[in-house]
Formats: sequence, C-alpha cells, structure tokens
Amino acid sequence: MRFVDWRATVIGTALTSLLLASANAEPARTLRGSVEGGEEGEPVWVGVFGDEAEAASWTQATGARFEVALPPGERATLLVVSKNRVPRTMTVEGGSPGTLALRLTPGLALAGTVRSEDGTRLANVEVSVEPAESAGLKVPPDAAPRWRSDRRGELRVGGLRPGRHVVTLTAAGHVPLMLEDVEVREGAANRIEAELPTAHFITGRVVNGDGHPVADVDVVSDNRIWNQSPTTAKTDKNGAYRLGPFPLGERVNVFAQSAALGSTVHHDDIPAPQEGLVLVFRRYAILGRLVDATTGLPVRKFRLTVLCQGDDWVHEVEADDGRFRLPLDGGAHSFIAQAPGYPPWFTFLLALAPPSGEGYDLGEIALVPGRSVSGRVVDAHTGRPIPGARISRRLPTLAHGVWGMWMANYTGAPKPAVTGDDGTFTLDELPVDVRIGAYAEGYAAKDARLPPGVSHLDFELDTVVPRPVVVIAGSIVRADGTPVAGRVNLFRAADEASAHVGYSSDRVNHDYGDENGRFRFEETGLPDGMYVLVAGSNAGVVARRTVAIRDGQSVEDVRLVVKEGGWLRISIAGLLAAEGGAGVTIRDEQRRIVFQSGFGNGTHRVSGVPEEAVVVATASDGGQSRWFTRKIRLGDDAEVATHFDFTARSRLTGTVTAGGRPLAFVDFLVLPANPSAPKARFRTNRQGRYDVYGLADGRHLVRARAGHSFEVHVAQDTRFDIELPSVSLAGVIRHARTGRPIWGATLRLKGIDGHSDHDATEPDGTFRFDGLATGEHVLSVSEPGFESLSRKLWIAGDEVVELDLAEVGQERLGEQEH
Repeated sequence: MRFVDWRATVIGTALTSLLLASANAEPARTLRGSVEGGEEGEPVWVGVFGDEAEAASWTQATGARFEVALPPGERATLLVVSKNRVPRTMTVEGGSPGTLALRLTPGLALAGTVRSEDGTRLANVEVSVEPAESAGLKVPPDAAPRWRSDRRGELRVGGLRPGRHVVTLTAAGHVPLMLEDVEVREGAANRIEAELPTAHFITGRVVNGDGHPVADVDVVSDNRIWNQSPTTAKTDKNGAYRLGPFPLGERVNVFAQSAALGSTVHHDDIPAPQEGLVLVFRRYAILGRLVDATTGLPVRKFRLTVLCQGDDWVHEVEADDGRFRLPLDGGAHSFIAQAPGYPPWFTFLLALAPPSGEGYDLGEIALVPGRSVSGRVVDAHTGRPIPGARISRRLPTLAHGVWGMWMANYTGAPKPAVTGDDGTFTLDELPVDVRIGAYAEGYAAKDARLPPGVSHLDFELDTVVPRPVVVIAGSIVRADGTPVAGRVNLFRAADEASAHVGYSSDRVNHDYGDENGRFRFEETGLPDGMYVLVAGSNAGVVARRTVAIRDGQSVEDVRLVVKEGGWLRISIAGLLAAEGGAGVTIRDEQRRIVFQSGFGNGTHRVSGVPEEAVVVATASDGGQSRWFTRKIRLGDDAEVATHFDFTARSRLTGTVTAGGRPLAFVDFLVLPANPSAPKARFRTNRQGRYDVYGLADGRHLVRARAGHSFEVHVAQDTRFDIELPSVSLAGVIRHARTGRPIWGATLRLKGIDGHSDHDATEPDGTFRFDGLATGEHVLSVSEPGFESLSRKLWIAGDEVVELDLAEVGQERLGEQEH
C-alpha cells in the first residue's frame, strides 16, 4: 500500500464539452437512447468519445433517457456509468445511429470496515475505486462514482468487474490511504479491512534574509520514497505554512521555492509532526579556486556545472587567478569542475556542512593534469592485431558508489578509443590512477590498472570459448516421496553459513519450482566445486543437500526431503503507517535463516518451523528502526503463537553534538529497561538531529556504537540532547610518490572495545570519524593497486593524521621506468 496526497485521488479530468463547428464541418449527429437497470435514486451519466480519451460530449440521463451529440467522424464510443453498476461501453459506427436501448448490471460487490489507528470505526470515509474508467476513457469527477462508510465504519461498493482494483479512502483528520492491489473475484466474499493513519503536519514560517515573512510561496515536501508525489502548501500573509497530511513519523525533505526568490536550503529527513520549522530565502554562492595540482598555477579557463533542484546550470568561466563565485538560488545538490586537459572534479554539496556566510566555500581545488596512454590490442594466440577493438576508461568502482553514477550522468561516459587496422590506440585525458578495458567482438574482455608514470599498455585478448551449460535439477518431496511445492536457492558451498531461503547477494541463483516440487538450474560455465541447495516449503523444513560439480557434468534427480514441522502463529499490532510493515526473520538453532517475509498488522501463520527457533520482527522507517526478539519452542504442540506489539507511541528527539558541533550519521541503540518493550536504533541526519518514534514510556539506555551510554526517561514527547566527548579522528590519504589525494579508499577503524566503523575517503582524500571512545584504535586503509596500511593510534581528543599509500610493486615499477 502507499499513501497519497488528497489531490491525487481525483479521477479523470474536469468536465468539458467541446463544440466543434466550421463552415465545412460535417452536420451534427444526435444519438438518443434509454438506459435501464440503474440503481434507484442514482444518476446515470453518458459520455461520447471520438479519438481522444476525454469526452467530446457528456450528459446526465433524465429519467431513463438521454440525448448526446456525436463528434465528427465515422466512429465514436459511448460510455455509460452509474453508481453500483458495471460501466457499459459500445461503439457507434457510420450512418444514422438511430435509438439505443441499454441495460446496466449490478456486477460484483466489495465490502469492508474502515478504522482509525486506535481501532475506532470511522464513519463518512469517502471511497473511490479504479478503474473508474473503461477502455482508457476518462470519467470526469462529477460522474465518477463515490461511496461512503456508514456510522459503523462499514462500506459496500458495487458495480465492479472481476480483477484487481485500486481503492482509495479519504477522511478528514486522516492521511488518505491507497490500496493498490485489491482483487475482486466471482463467487468470493470480497472484503477489505482498512486502517487510516492519523494526519500529522509540518508547520513553520518562510522568511527572507532579513527575517521578514514571505507570503504566497510554495513549500514542498520531497518524500524520501522517490516514486511518491511531493506534497505542497502555500504560505499565508505571515509567511506561515502547514504541510501535510503525513502519517506519524513520515520523513520528508522540506524546502520553499519561488520564481522570484529561488529556493531555500533543504531541511533533510524531517519527521512529521514538526512545529516551527523556519525556511530562509538567502542568496548563497559556491566559492573556490582552481589550480594545477603539479605547478600550483591557476587554471584560467574552465566549465562549472551545478545540479540544483533537478536542473543543471552550466557556467563557462575565464579568470586569471582561477577564482570563481557562482550565485545560487539555494538547494544546490552537486558540483563539477571541468577544464581542458584535466579529468573532471566533482562533489556532492549535500555531503558537505550546511552553507554559512556566503555559502559553500570549496577552497582550493587542485586539478591533476590528465595523461595519455597508447598501446596495441592483439590476439593472444596468433599475435595478430585486432582492428575495431574499443578501449575505454573504467568508470569509478562500487567503492565510489553514487559518485561514479553522478559523474557518468552529468559529464558523459568516458569516450572510448577504437583500434585501427594495426591494432593501435591512444586514449587521452586520463586520471593519474585509472583502470582501462579492452573489448572486441568474439574475444573475452580484459581490463588492467594503468600505473602512474606508465604511458604504454598492450592488451592480449583471448578468443571466447563456448562454456558448457551445467544443469542441477530435482524435486522437493515428503518422506513418502510425495512432491510438494517450494522454492530453492543455489549457493556456493563456501557461503553455506549465510545460505538461507530468502535473498542473499552470495546466492548463485534461485528457482521457485512448480506445484509438483520440480526445480531446475541451468548455469553457463558453472565452475567445478561444491554447491548447496537450500529450499523452503510450506509443507515443512527442507533438508539441505550438497552437490559436487566435476568436469562440468550436470547433476539431476536431486531429492530434497521435507521434514514436516510445526506452525507459528504471528500476531502484529501497532505498526506505524510510515513503516509500512514489519520484516519477520526466523532462525534455527544454528542461527541459519529458515524464513524471511514482510507482514502488516494482523495475524499470520508460518509453517515448517523448527522445534526451537528465534523470531525477530523489525519495523523500519528511514533513519530509525524498532524490533523485538522472541525465542520459541514447539514442544509437543503442533502450533505455537507469538505476539509483537508496536503500539507504543512515545517519541525521543534531540541533537547529537561534540564540542558544540553537530555530529552527522552517528549510530545509536535505544534499549528499554522493560524487556517486553521495543528496542530501537537510529542514525543522526546531516544536521546531527534524530527522532525516534514508537518507544514505550519508561527508562531507556541510549548507547552509541562507540560505547558512550546515557540514561533517559521517556514519556510522550521527550527531548534529549546528547553531548559526546570531543574525540575524533580526521585525516587525509595521499599517494606516496605523487602526493595526490586518493579518493574512495576504504577505511576501517576498530577500537579496543570491539567497536568498528567503516568509511571511504572523499574526492579530496579526506575522512572523519566522530563520537569515538578514548583509547587505542587500529586504522586500516586499503585501495586496489596500493599496499594496504594499518596503524595503531591512541585517540584522546580531536586527532588528525596524514597517511601515504605506496603502490603495489612501486620499487619494481621505478626500476622499469629507469
């Protein structure tokens, strides 16, 4: 399910009537008819359509009769709609249409109950059902049927066809709810149980740089779920706004925008409700200076690109001192600098500290001059040159994450070189440290790292040898040989400890099998070795099987035997609408995952449960999560029950600082003194703020991952600001020989208490770990192509280190160059 702004529930478009006339127009045709079978007291609407989805003519039948004008042309479509009746369509072709006699039918019905979050039945809830259109024809709002729940919260919708429908429920004081996949079937008791979230709002004021209110501007909430439409509100004459409705805890990014004033800076990850959020229009700028990393001289001509509110603004700059100042309307996301002869430099502005003073001061940006490489591509077996091979610079690896994707989108993918008849190539404007790859039809692709100082690199490509297809097949059966349905995953034996019936990134493949329990894997070029088949079935616990692949030979007729297990009845209550559902995981005695699925509020049954197991239910929303853990034992019973109650609604909010400076992206646990209350986890946002909803009243321990602990008594809305000791580690990682910063190097910092943090260096080679415990830590740094580094550090304050990474085989390479 998903939640929608009330504006999105309007079906179709405004009622229109198009009158087309000209001197050469065809004579108007009139269609008359009658409609029988409508529900007493409900209007019948008749629309006539030409080639467009919107009606050329639309009218309400008087009594049982109607009269409509047909659009010009040989063909028109008639649509008849009425509440609790199946929409009727028919085609009218050529000549005089005469008089029509139509009959409507009741169709199928959908019943249900609508409640609030506290279980109270809701009266007068408006209900609409899609498709409220037929054959792609749009029904105007006046004609679209609407239903309302009665005083007991009961509703009944009629006139539906068999199939899947979208049901939208709207009520004052609640967040509209859209049920996107409601199936209506013949001969079934079609029914829904809906719970509407209570409406919560984000309020505040919009002001200019002088603090004066700004009226009549749009305030926008950009939901963290990308496919959800934004919610907007207008400021009043005092600059006040009320944005919503949102379910409790829904997290959004909030900003204001105006054609005249631009945009305010984003306020990220704001949870509803929130009061007094001030948005300030201020003219910010991006400041900095471009210099050559080798000579230190200014770069005088360059291009700057700024991504701001989805638009990219390109600036061509010429400056003798290399300095630039770009005025911004606010809300800037990303920045890239490009100059001839240099690889692009880029950064996410949202990853930096919020702007202050003039704005984002990027300081001195050192552009490393690009270099060229030439070489030759040949057949590895014959030594003959390969013409038409493509040589290209590899995009940043996964270690660089979205940085690489952003660069590819806004600077263009690196242009490849193509070998000539003699197999030679030249590739220009390469970074100092880069990987390049060679690709040719009929050959296996190959890539290699181009070390600094090397300007020539040859490729020997192997011809593609067809790899055999290895089949692993069989069936899931009971002990007596009866086949049962299930799902099967195939893992490498080395990954058996993490292998489970749900998703795993180490999984080779999966097969849901068929109703007769048969499964079949066909893997091209599967390496010889040991593989594990891990299966799940509602019939019970499925024994694992290990199979050996030798000499590329297939293995078929594998039997996976089901041991019938017990049933687990899981009841879940009180999930927040913003959480959507709870992830339930069941582990066996060896802590292997035997079941994973997502459930909403209600009662659910899981079969095939081991005799002893641990059940974890986790509800997550953005920067926070809540969870319960239960141990179960079947004993002599065939079924055992467990309950997860998420109905607690108290809130803990505050800011985490060290030395008065907000700390971003620091992780904490919230552990209740009451073992039956939910545990929670949260991470601070970019401004160091946090909000945790759904806690029980009472004493809690708030513990940072580094070991700092704080006690707090939670009761309803509780503010608790956390000041951590000013213990941090910052620094920069550089290339040992060239002195250039290394971007994307992987760092791991481990304390003596076992606390471990991971990070990666920024484009300028810098990193930072905050909120640390005083004591000895071990910093490990790794980057492909460089020797790994490990350093013991005693950290008792704000420590700063500068580390150099040496290339793998750097001395040997130096000897070759000389």
